[in-house]
Amino acid sequence: GMADAEPDGLLQGSAPPELQRRVDSAKELLPPKVADKDLKDSAGRHLALPSHAPRDSLLHSKSGFEDFRGLYNLALLALIASNLRMAIENISKYGLLVNPIAWFAPFFTDPHGLPVLAVWVNLGVSLLLALGLEKLASKNYLGFRTTNWLHVLNCVQTLFVPCGVLLYYHPYPIASFVAVTETLIIWMKLVSYAHVHKYLRRTRGQQDPDEDKHAVRYPANLSVKDLFYFAAAPTLCYETSFPRNTHIRKRFVIRRVLELMFFAVLTVSLCQQWILPTVTNTFKNDKDQSNPAYLLERTLKLAMPNFFIWLLLFYAFFHCWLNITGELLRFADRQFYRDWWNATSIPWFWRNWNIPVHKWAVRHVYRPLVANGFTRLQSQIVVFVISAVFHEVIVGVPLGIFRLWSFLAMMGQVPLAWFTERYLKGTQYGNIVVWASLFLGQPTAIMLYVKAYLEESGSL
Repeated sequence: GMADAEPDGLLQGSAPPELQRRVDSAKELLPPKVADKDLKDSAGRHLALPSHAPRDSLLHSKSGFEDFRGLYNLALLALIASNLRMAIENISKYGLLVNPIAWFAPFFTDPHGLPVLAVWVNLGVSLLLALGLEKLASKNYLGFRTTNWLHVLNCVQTLFVPCGVLLYYHPYPIASFVAVTETLIIWMKLVSYAHVHKYLRRTRGQQDPDEDKHAVRYPANLSVKDLFYFAAAPTLCYETSFPRNTHIRKRFVIRRVLELMFFAVLTVSLCQQWILPTVTNTFKNDKDQSNPAYLLERTLKLAMPNFFIWLLLFYAFFHCWLNITGELLRFADRQFYRDWWNATSIPWFWRNWNIPVHKWAVRHVYRPLVANGFTRLQSQIVVFVISAVFHEVIVGVPLGIFRLWSFLAMMGQVPLAWFTERYLKGTQYGNIVVWASLFLGQPTAIMLYVKAYLEESGSL
């Protein structure tokens, strides 16, 4: 009957591999099988059969057991319960503070809206200047070195003019943050555009064996359409021809747009209800601000909502926004991130969490430095320095303050990167260190910058 059937007999030929593996693992834990008839006739002889075998405990690292989904479910349930309790406590203490309109109202009432608009216009002009330089160079109106230096000047003004305008007029911080972020994006695109065209001008007329036969050849790529497609595309690395899809998936776009809208409202709501009260209340009591234990407690209290919001922003930008722009432009390369959450070293994390920036850094900074005689370590440090400067700019310019904390935090990851890469890479401990640096580093930076901003504005 059914009771006599063996598990593998039920699953043979139809079970998924994972389910079959679990059944096989369960069978290994059972004592040797004895038929019912033999049990009746054995008169206790089954007690002489072995019921033990050399086996490791499942939680031992060498047991080979990896199916901990039940514990993951328990951890998720505990996390939900803990955060639900904090949410109820927060609403009971402060009331409902959510008002998404309050975040966007300053965009329409800010008296410094024109300077922000001027920044965006300057970015468009910078792109057209880069195209104009290449068109003149392609017709031999400009020399090779002259074109290169003019590209350098264009990149310099693209970065410094917007930052100077924003620092002088101090517009609404969120509008300033968006403008600075787009400035850095366009700056990196212009560097790539100039770098690639420098190579194309130098090798003009030569046949490149690695070149795609279907790629657009220089100077046929020099057009406004080509340039602004690159400016809008979800990539920082220029090519004369990008991989393209044949059509736009409308349902895919609609799903991503709805997700983006949902996560945007959720992020704003969490910031108003959870982040702002925690931060502002931290600096209300002057006596406690010098107490390390109090500051540590407030930082840890901020860590959970901050990290939750950071994950929401990661999904909203890297998965929703970049896929929306990629789909509308039929841009086929959608590898915007890899499994950074499994990183067991700091370099592994930075190589996988932001693929567009990583590709740009490798293509236009790291490899050229190595090719010009720098060691790999020196080249990596230069990349970290550039990243540290960008982190300081993207925080300091919108707030109108420079304390170098973002810069020093990034540079502090250089020794941590060396340590995790050498001693912890591939281990569970390495992954814990990576998560801890993210979990604790960000709220600490928020506390420092908010305190500095309040002091600068005279609120403290």
